[in-house]
Amino acid sequence: MAKELKKSELINVVEELESYITELEETLVYVRERKPAVVTVETKKTGRKDEVLAILKQHGHVSVGFIARQVGINERNVSSQLTYLRRDGYRIATDSKGLKFLE
Repeated sequence: MAKELKKSELINVVEELESYITELEETLVYVRERKPAVVTVETKKTGRKDEVLAILKQHGHVSVGFIARQVGINERNVSSQLTYLRRDGYRIATDSKGLKFLE
């Protein structure tokens, strides 16, 4: 059975509910304005040089054009990446057909 409340009791209940609502609104404003904690996770991003190296390892003899299409860069940039790899000690050679490969 539902308990019937007097007008004064209803007013008290409404005031209490309004108090809860105000408290919730204040909490919501606080949460929205609060800057979230920044959590950084170290991830190794694969760079172009790493992508070029992976293609050479996986495919063997490949053209500069093939590498460019796979990585999404132009052929001039592929040549630069090959130069960087050579500076890092990788032995990259060119066969008689002009294809690049790791020695």
